[in-house]
Amino acid sequence: MSRSAVSLEPVLQDEIMRLVVTLPPLPPVIRYFDDFDNEMRSLRLVTNTDHITLKLDGGNHLIDLDFINPAQQILKHVLVDWFSRVDPHTIAAYARHLRSYGLGQGLASLLYMTAASSFDARAHWNAVILPSSTSEQSWGIRAYLHSLCRLNIGHWSPPAASIIRGLKSPKVDKYRVVRAGECFLPLDQQAMIVNHIDSMCGKLAVDRTSLDNEELRDACMLVMSFQYAFRPGQIARIELADVRLFSTGAVHVAVSIIKQRDNSKRIRIARKVKREWGPLFNELVRRREAGVLQPEEGVPPRLLFGLTPQGVSRAIMELTEELTGDAWSPTDLRHTAAQRLADGGISHAGLTEFMGQTSDRIANVYFDKSPAQAQRINEALAISPIYSNLAKIAKTKTIDKAMLLGLPSDQQIGAVPHGVPIAGIGGCGLGQSLCAKNPVLACYTCSRFMPLGEPEIHEEVLESLRPVVVEFASASRNNKQSPAYGQLKGTLDAVRRVVEELRADRAGEDRP
Repeated sequence: MSRSAVSLEPVLQDEIMRLVVTLPPLPPVIRYFDDFDNEMRSLRLVTNTDHITLKLDGGNHLIDLDFINPAQQILKHVLVDWFSRVDPHTIAAYARHLRSYGLGQGLASLLYMTAASSFDARAHWNAVILPSSTSEQSWGIRAYLHSLCRLNIGHWSPPAASIIRGLKSPKVDKYRVVRAGECFLPLDQQAMIVNHIDSMCGKLAVDRTSLDNEELRDACMLVMSFQYAFRPGQIARIELADVRLFSTGAVHVAVSIIKQRDNSKRIRIARKVKREWGPLFNELVRRREAGVLQPEEGVPPRLLFGLTPQGVSRAIMELTEELTGDAWSPTDLRHTAAQRLADGGISHAGLTEFMGQTSDRIANVYFDKSPAQAQRINEALAISPIYSNLAKIAKTKTIDKAMLLGLPSDQQIGAVPHGVPIAGIGGCGLGQSLCAKNPVLACYTCSRFMPLGEPEIHEEVLESLRPVVVEFASASRNNKQSPAYGQLKGTLDAVRRVVEELRADRAGEDRP
């Protein structure tokens, strides 16, 4: 902060006190709706209150009022204005960012903005606040100033709102991780997640009691995050009544679009669960209605998963770490799902609706990240150097020729996919006769696959299947939404990873 701003503080004290004296009385109680517990809550704003506590998402959020003394009463009036217009989660964020700036940069800057004229405040913003604040802090200060305009406090009045809207913001790229590709799961790890969900369905089909309650619950939450890109708050808010089960086996789930500053903009959307994964939700609903699966303490019993949003995030990250070796957050799964659709050729409007956004500008980030046509073909051929650098080598269990020949014939993998004879690539821990997937094309992405420890064999598979990808691309006129094309792309990428790992292992053995 500049010396001039600090030297104004004694004068500001008197000016702030003059403003406080002119304030009208505060309402004794302010109310807000807690959509997690589904009830109205009340807060008392008495004169000597130095903090208030918001109950949201099954937890408590403290809003400190004392940090801005002597303008504490002014902040209370601002809070009353926020509660009349803004979602409680946004209020908690505004208050947190405002406090962060006040404690980090000094109180004098906020007091000066409160008491100054709109033009002096704009000069102070450009000279002091803009260089020293984060983008989140600037949002909190803007919200504070807009409320001062609505409340006609000091020199602020409604016409000055245009000046606030014209203030510059700190430069920030909200989608840096998307542009850098840091949040996208590699194809083999996406396959691991799909295989896990499939295996949960398989266990459930054999014996209902084979899945414990946490396994079942976490698998269903993973479906909602991986397939539909829902946020933790959305997943946690799904109610038992939001799940519609049909006699045909179809399952529809209604979810609220959250993260809207204005409560009136919240809508509900319905999603159809993949038919093969529907039994998981049928069983989860059955257990919840029978009282077999109880919600966590403090979580309303009407909620399907019985967890807070923080609990949902924690469970998904623990599960993805167990499956892939990396703890992927629901936000990472959300970005990955969006990029998957963008790569598949979905429209801007379709991706915007899928993500639950109100502006299609956000979808542009994923389309900008989506590779060009030639790069898509190279990626499908598993020869793209960019994609190769991003992907991680899968850690697989290998076997030698003697072990392979000693396996029962049913566990020795062989098939003729797309007219290409493939055999001797490895063994299957389950057995091909019991496998519901397409042999060979699914083996490389399966956790039960035991590849032969000779990279040359798998390189032959790679070279044999590459022409098939080109044929599919030509026949479908480069339509990348074809399930067969997607399966081939994932398979060739997995084959390439096996080859890379085996080559790396061999190089390590050759070193002295």
